Amino acid sequence: MDFLVFPDHPAGDALCRLLPAGPPAHVLHHPSGRPWIVGHWSADEALTAEAGPRRAVLLGTASADPGALARLLPGPGHLDGVGQRARRIPGSYVLLTAAEGDLRCRGDLATVHQIHHARIGGVTVAGNRPQDLAALARAAVGARLPSGAPGAGLIDEESLALRLLFPFAPLPLSLRPMWRSVRAVPPGHHLTLYANGRHSVARWWQPPEPDAPLEQAAQTVRRALTEAVAARAHRVTRAAHDTAGSRGTLSADLLGTTGSAGLCFLAAREDVPLLTASWGRCHRGGADPAGGARAAARPGAVPHQRTQPTGRDGCRRSCPCDGEHLAVPYAGAPTWYTPPDDPDHTTPADPAAPLAAFREAARLAHLARLLTARGSRLHLAGIGGDALFAHRPAALNSLARSDPRTAARRAWTAHHLCHWKARDTLRTLLGGHSYPRWLAGGAPRVAATGPRTTGADWEIRAALPPWTHPDAVATVRRLLREAAAEAPEPFAPLRSQHETVRAAVRAGETVRGIGALALAHGIGYEAPFLDDAVIEAALTLRLADRARAGVHAPLLTRALRGVVPGAALSRDTAAVQDAEVRAGLRTHRGALAALCDDSLLAGRGLIRPGVLRQHLTSRQPSPHAPAALDPTLATEYWLRAQAPVPPPTPEVARPALSVPARPPRPAARS
Repeated sequence: MDFLVFPDHPAGDALCRLLPAGPPAHVLHHPSGRPWIVGHWSADEALTAEAGPRRAVLLGTASADPGALARLLPGPGHLDGVGQRARRIPGSYVLLTAAEGDLRCRGDLATVHQIHHARIGGVTVAGNRPQDLAALARAAVGARLPSGAPGAGLIDEESLALRLLFPFAPLPLSLRPMWRSVRAVPPGHHLTLYANGRHSVARWWQPPEPDAPLEQAAQTVRRALTEAVAARAHRVTRAAHDTAGSRGTLSADLLGTTGSAGLCFLAAREDVPLLTASWGRCHRGGADPAGGARAAARPGAVPHQRTQPTGRDGCRRSCPCDGEHLAVPYAGAPTWYTPPDDPDHTTPADPAAPLAAFREAARLAHLARLLTARGSRLHLAGIGGDALFAHRPAALNSLARSDPRTAARRAWTAHHLCHWKARDTLRTLLGGHSYPRWLAGGAPRVAATGPRTTGADWEIRAALPPWTHPDAVATVRRLLREAAAEAPEPFAPLRSQHETVRAAVRAGETVRGIGALALAHGIGYEAPFLDDAVIEAALTLRLADRARAGVHAPLLTRALRGVVPGAALSRDTAAVQDAEVRAGLRTHRGALAALCDDSLLAGRGLIRPGVLRQHLTSRQPSPHAPAALDPTLATEYWLRAQAPVPPPTPEVARPALSVPARPPRPAARS
């Protein structure tokens, strides 16, 4: 799915004529007849509605129909009111609304669907893919249209430097696109385009109060997660209906974790065929958590009520074992760190940004090919479960603000269970600065040996790898200080809630990249845990329950009780993959080290290739080696995948994209 949004301005026609040639695009028009939304999407991921002068387009995954969307348009509040009422629709999507010449673009909290914008041709243009805005900006310069800042649409060298930070750059720098003059709308904010070509960005989301007891919060999470999975099944059903009535299949990871098991059991309740998938282990004698979780789902293991007819072997229909299972053997599959240009396992790139899931990209592309061959249209992944429900020490710091006695007891327990030092325990409980001050404090320590965090930190304090060029270190330090000087607001006043949303945004970035890989093989990639409703439900848990150490994901476990069998719920931790990761790095270190011979990052003065080669070929890598290598390798390969951009030359604008002429009777339908 890709789209661009144009204001009701004369410049819109000229900009549309600059769009590159390609498959026929959907075009929705303003009442004036000018183009409003231009893009490509399938019928199952688009809803359009009208009610008087108001119109709305929903792009993504949602369990709604055009009639339900249309009923949300009338009412008070102009575009704000429409957006507030549309939050009732479960799923993950972009909401585009129009009323009286004003346009509103809103993505989701986790940025799985992210909105970008750029000043092109004298007006603000919005879209979901930054590379499309960058290409349009370059074309506008070549056509001698008014341009924004110098170098609009070219790769941003400073963004490349920030991409070297591991495990990731802090907000707001992590939201910075890879091209000059292209901006990302921050999570929880919406973008408004006006007919005069200008725009504004405003916040629409505030975190809920963390005051719900465990049982109440669990019920809210269960309801939100059930609706999230149902929205995916609804989309599969719609897609099957639009393709000559063939029945589509929904697939899901069954990895032995509580989150993946929960998605599988919830998906099994829906009226669509379910295909579960798991990975084989490297060592034959190793534990197989996916197999254990699947065994727990066999007949008699789940003491549910039989609300649906039984399937084969007497198992009820709401059990994943009733569907087909794909066990991907370790032998024959790509290993971790398989290079994207490997002749046996070529992996597509994400044009938008370096892959956050670089180390497993080839494996994920391999799985996507297998699932597509089995008929899956949409795949569910448990990404985001740990981000929302894992124990976070920052909750102790937040709890100490309102209930210091309880916070002290929880900190004492964590001190012994987690073997914290007394200094770190006290800092977790009592320390901390404002978000801008914390951000500025990371500048002098950005070249430290590795990232670290305590509960007093807003996020993990990122670090640059030892192969970073000194000039790049200076650039990153300057960018951190400049960002702090603008006094950015955290997601929430409480560190625990900010850190949870920050982790969800990081997970959303991962899903965007994996989604690009999967879509190249004809399958959608979805993360129900990252829906707005699920994130908000997780944030309602009171701090005293969130700050319990030694209990893995108590909120998620309680929410899935009665949905997932107890044997599967007891599997609280993911399979340990460190051995496989390091084995893959050893296998491919020769091919990866060869990048140092003609590194594009080194050519731009960002890294020292000799130092990088030493770390890639070392037989005793540092403990931070994989985490430090991933961003650098992902950025290097991303640069290599970019087509050379010729210098802009004046040319006559050509109608490359087939955009219908202004209709005699404007309509909000493609």
